[in-house]
Amino acid sequence: MGLLGKYGGFRALWTGQLLSQMGNAVFLIMGLWEIQLRQPVLLAAAGLAMSVPAMLAVFGGVYVDRLDPRRLMLWTDGLRGAAVALGLVALAVPGALIPVIIALLGINSLGNALFGPAESALIPWLVAADDLAGANGLYSLTAQLSSTIGSAIGGAAIVALGVTVVFSLDLASFWLSALAILLMMRSVAARPRSAPDGAPHQGFRQDLAAGFQSLKTLPGMIQIMPIAVAANFAGTAAFTMFPYWVRTVLHAGALSYGLTDASFAAGLVMGSLTVGLLKRWPVRSVSAAAFGLQGGLLGLFALTSAPLAAGVLLFFAGASNGVGNALLFTLFQRLIPEGLRGRVFGMLFSLLTMASPLGALAAGVLLHVLPLWWGWALMALTGLALTAGLLLWLPQDADQAPAEPAAADA
Repeated sequence: MGLLGKYGGFRALWTGQLLSQMGNAVFLIMGLWEIQLRQPVLLAAAGLAMSVPAMLAVFGGVYVDRLDPRRLMLWTDGLRGAAVALGLVALAVPGALIPVIIALLGINSLGNALFGPAESALIPWLVAADDLAGANGLYSLTAQLSSTIGSAIGGAAIVALGVTVVFSLDLASFWLSALAILLMMRSVAARPRSAPDGAPHQGFRQDLAAGFQSLKTLPGMIQIMPIAVAANFAGTAAFTMFPYWVRTVLHAGALSYGLTDASFAAGLVMGSLTVGLLKRWPVRSVSAAAFGLQGGLLGLFALTSAPLAAGVLLFFAGASNGVGNALLFTLFQRLIPEGLRGRVFGMLFSLLTMASPLGALAAGVLLHVLPLWWGWALMALTGLALTAGLLLWLPQDADQAPAEPAAADA
């Protein structure tokens, strides 16, 4: 937690996101539960509402590069809070609950198309280069913990508090996040926004095209991004069928399913906590090693039928994934020029978002076509491919590539 005491701007952003993501998780659990109680067929519509708008992150990234990302995040959270407030009022209309929930899920996803690239572009402003990996690890840990805690609270909140109170909690979380961003803006100075070549920005379409063209010139990015997308596709496919895997391969019940699934999440938390301790080691090499270890562990997992061994393997695979992902983002943030970060991360988030529903769809369609272990095998292969890609395609001096110095706290 030393980073939180060291950088006031990062502390404000971290606190706001802890509250906001926890509120989102509570609302999501409540929303999906209420939909399946009343109109289960509309769960598909809810899934589309959550995934399709997020694919627009590639366009949101253009605005991140053209404008002040701090202000974009502030307005995004403020407007999402206003949407929840309108939804709360709309609950007075009979039969409005399910349409309101689906609409708010879509609006939140659309907001993430701006907020996600802005976050990734902003973090290097807030911390020094030596602390960037630790900041990414802590930020990843925050997302995992807030989602886990929020999901647990969400189930209890439905029973104990009711739908209206859950709406109010989500509303409060957005506005508290906006307040935290405002505090961050007061302590961290804005940076001049300009096109990568120093020239004034062109039109929206020209800026988007410039982002694609510039992406091609970044060392290793074109080769590594498809592997990262394939890894996300494989992971979604594997975990979609995970309950079926536990029952048919591990021959275990619901308790083992919960514990085994939790072991991967616990590993992610452990990996995210570990990242800050590894900052003295070469980021490129450690990230490559983490993904290679993850690939080997998941390969072994695909071969085991013992529940205890499966849980242990998933724990260490999750820890490796947590380390690898945080360091991979650190490398990207170092390699991508500041004027392009919004667009590049927007493209990456759009591709990853697109891969998730495709992975879930493929898992169902191919259930009786391919062996059940295909998703885990593909996860193992993509982990090994990331190891090779990082070592082959990223420059050896990527570890020393300077991130911009942290903006001074007032």
